Amino acid sequence: MAGGWLRETPAFDTEKISTSSRDVGENSIKSRGARALVGFQLDVDIVLDDRWKIPTLGGNFFWAVGSYPTTVTSLDGSIARTRDWTTRRADFLLPGIGRRWKHRRYMFEAALRTGVSFISVDGSVAAGSEVHELENTLTMTFLVQAELEGCRRLDPTTRVCLQVIPRLYEHSWLNGGMVGLRFEWGR
Repeated sequence: MAGGWLRETPAFDTEKISTSSRDVGENSIKSRGARALVGFQLDVDIVLDDRWKIPTLGGNFFWAVGSYPTTVTSLDGSIARTRDWTTRRADFLLPGIGRRWKHRRYMFEAALRTGVSFISVDGSVAAGSEVHELENTLTMTFLVQAELEGCRRLDPTTRVCLQVIPRLYEHSWLNGGMVGLRFEWGR
């Protein structure tokens, strides 16, 4: 389980929308403000020589928590609204490299890794008296994150870890981070 935060929400890309009066082409909708997120993550790591950590593949899925107002903006001259409380984020994490240090029952880890982040939001466009739902409002970006962990061994094969993961790049520099609680099995 993890909690996340975005300092600045990116613009969302939209598909072509056909109304009875006109066609609204592909465009992007600007969003505003920060988002608090909660979700879960799954990750697989390889440890070499009990000192080197190689995060292999992983993924996160988050959704917005809290109260957010509707963002009212323009989409090619039509009134558009995004329902910011419907924000969802999915990350696909790629391999990275890290280091581990142990002292008795405690272990500390630091790693650097890359990935791809997808963010979407629901919304609608008004064209005259018609309202059309926005579909596939999605934006994608490359991400770089640092993973910092402190762990305590509970028994010979189980650890509980507190993770702090600053996002070095996600849509912009230093655009948020995550805090999570993680359980680790293995030696």
